[in-house]
Amino acid sequence: MPAINARIIGAKQIEQALINAFEDWTKDDINGKFWEKEFKRADWKYDGTTTRENPAAFIKEARELRDIYDYGELMNSGIESYSYQSSPQGASANWHWDAKNRSGEEYAHYVHEGEGTNRSARGFTDRVSDAKFSFMDADGIGADLEIRVQAALNALHAN
Repeated sequence: MPAINARIIGAKQIEQALINAFEDWTKDDINGKFWEKEFKRADWKYDGTTTRENPAAFIKEARELRDIYDYGELMNSGIESYSYQSSPQGASANWHWDAKNRSGEEYAHYVHEGEGTNRSARGFTDRVSDAKFSFMDADGIGADLEIRVQAALNALHAN
């Protein structure tokens, strides 16, 4: 029987292409357009009635469904905190939702988990977190990453 060998040539370049695609995806697709879309989704279930503090908001009083964008402070706290790290062990993107309420306390956890006065969980980070991310996501964020990876690999092939 003949002996057959196979190997990957340019593994470092492939890895760097994947890392670059991931960085562009987190910076442009997630931190750019996804967070805004996620915060302005009007289909969050809300258990109770609330009045928006922002008088210019589209809905002043919400009952069953509402978005979680009011003045945008919670969303902006995450966008502005975006950080990206790359090392020989891999790459990561991080966000810290640290907007504070009138009492000076961070409130993202309460909105996300549905604790305290926010009785309905609105897990705005769930579809991006490494524990729950799926390429099959209905909103297309997985497809966005797949497109970026494919473009990066195609560029390697072209060189």
